[in-house]
Amino acid sequence: MKQSRMILCRSQSEAVILSRKLSACGIDARLARPPRSPNVHSCSWGLEIETLASERAADCLADIPPDVWRWEDGG
Repeated sequence: MKQSRMILCRSQSEAVILSRKLSACGIDARLARPPRSPNVHSCSWGLEIETLASERAADCLADIPPDVWRWEDGG
């Protein structure tokens, strides 16, 4: 099984935009809801990518403002 890492976005729309950008860079990203507490009602969405593609994904998203996305694990 491949290891994956999640990119968190503020909204589904932003996640779709980032997914298209990653796809243009040759990185497969699966749109997914991030894990969250039942007490948190948030509209955040995530993109699941292979861990090995993390560095390439960060390079691909370097021109996106830092408040739009972040790694789930803070890395």
